[in-house]
This record gives sequence, structure tokens and C-alpha cells, in this order.
Amino acid sequence: MKHSNKIKTIKDAMLLNSPTIGTMQREKGRVFTEAMVMGWLVYLNELLNLNKPMSEDQIEMCATEILNDFYALKFSDLTLLFKKIISGSYGEFYESLSIPKVLSFFRDYFDERCDVAVQESEMNHKNFTSDETFNYSNNVKRYLKK
Repeated sequence: MKHSNKIKTIKDAMLLNSPTIGTMQREKGRVFTEAMVMGWLVYLNELLNLNKPMSEDQIEMCATEILNDFYALKFSDLTLLFKKIISGSYGEFYESLSIPKVLSFFRDYFDERCDVAVQESEMNHKNFTSDETFNYSNNVKRYLKK
């Protein structure tokens, strides 16, 4: 969480040069990547001071599901997602944490991230295909190339 203060929005997380879960699995192996995700889950479990925290088996199963379903997320996304969970952006925990709760947080975040990515892509496309004489984005790019 050392650099977590740099990540405030999904766009920030998307722009950071951070490996995806899938990339980490390919480069470092599945066991290493699963251990990293489990570390995040243990941190969350301990930090929230819950009456019914997840067990070790639940944490392992949850990490496996995250690796299987959310391999496209970057570790910068995980930083933002866990910050949002801790801050209560995804609602109350009612003194317990479970696999379905955690995976629902991941699904909500992933959906939100996809929406942001679509908006960014559409904006970039509009800037690129603009017929306007003064296309700010293209003129800035041309200026920077000179």
C-alpha cells in the first residue's frame, strides 16, 4: 500500500504501469500470484477487525476465484479496490466477510472499470476522427512531436 495514495480513481489505476494478474501468473507462476492475492485478502480480513472473518480455506478459495475470473485486473486496480472496500464504498460488512461478498466487490469494480474504459476509448476515438479544423488533441500531439 506504499504508493496507494497515487491511485484515487479507476483511470489512475488503469494508467499506472502495473502488471495484470494474468501477466503475473505467466511471469511468476500461479502459486506466487495466488499467494500475493491471498496476502491482500489476509490484510483485508485483519484490518476490518470482523467478528466472523474468513477462514484460511475461504481465503485460499477466494484467491483462486479471483485469479480465474479477474485476471485482467492490474495490481493497481487491486490497490484501489481494496482501498474502496476498506473505506466502506461497497457498503456494510455486518461484522463478517465471505467469498460471495468479496467476489461481488470484484464484480462491481470490474463493471465500473469496464465502463470507464469504454468512455476513454470513445473519447479517444472521437478525438482521433474529429473533422474539426482545430482538433485540440491532434494539434497538441503534432506540437509535441516537433
